[in-house]
Amino acid sequence: MNLVFFKVAVICYLISSVIFVSFLFRSQGTRCPYGFWFCLGGLSAHTVSIIYLFVAQGFFPMATAFDSLSLFAWLVVAIFATMQLREPNPVLGAMAAPIATVLMLMASTFSYQISQPIVPILKSWWLPIHVSFALAGNAVFTIMAMAGAMYIFQEHLIKRKKIGRFHRILPSLETLDTLNRRALPVGFFFLTLGIISGALWASNAWGSYWNWDPKETWSLITWFVYAAMVHQRLAIGWRGKKAAMLALVGFALVMFTFIGVSLLFGGHHSFASGSRDLFLI
Repeated sequence: MNLVFFKVAVICYLISSVIFVSFLFRSQGTRCPYGFWFCLGGLSAHTVSIIYLFVAQGFFPMATAFDSLSLFAWLVVAIFATMQLREPNPVLGAMAAPIATVLMLMASTFSYQISQPIVPILKSWWLPIHVSFALAGNAVFTIMAMAGAMYIFQEHLIKRKKIGRFHRILPSLETLDTLNRRALPVGFFFLTLGIISGALWASNAWGSYWNWDPKETWSLITWFVYAAMVHQRLAIGWRGKKAAMLALVGFALVMFTFIGVSLLFGGHHSFASGSRDLFLI
């Protein structure tokens, strides 16, 4: 029962991915309602799964690798669904649904249960505050990267004068650049709040705001990279392909900080040194 809704969500996201990707290559339309409805069904089941774990465990399900990857996927789909309601686009669905599916499948390789008694630090209200801000930033940067990838592909089609089906269903360059520009300060805002709340939590838990934990260090590096993007956008006026490329570079850094650092390095945020089920964002 514990993972029934989680499994339903995975199946829905997977079916949605297949429908969206198939649609791009086979359909002549510009909208993909079935892919979107399966995505919404998955999001609903996913929401119930998260609520169920919250009730069953008696605390916010955000402390394990399973929880973090699951919530990350939920946020990506939630943002995508919100955008689809305003401006449906199957290309975005063909990227968001597979990303959510992969994150969910990765989550399923970890236990949703903590094998040891939960430590008092994880019962703090800082847990949902810090993790929610950090993962919200990651999800916005993921959408930015999707827009960046679509921008580069659309520009490639235009320069090669391949004005065919993909060119028609992709948003215009201006729309993609606007999406990238508007998402950047939002993601940066959440990332900043995630780092600040993490520092406050660390001070409360360990008596120091900053411990140069590998995750803290790489989060700070990520913050500087996105701060540079904000500066280049607002002060220098970068836009178009440069901004799209930076969105992809930033996303690669986000994913490394989120998953790679926890896998490869030790520290408070790692499960590499024994406690494999713990995976603080």
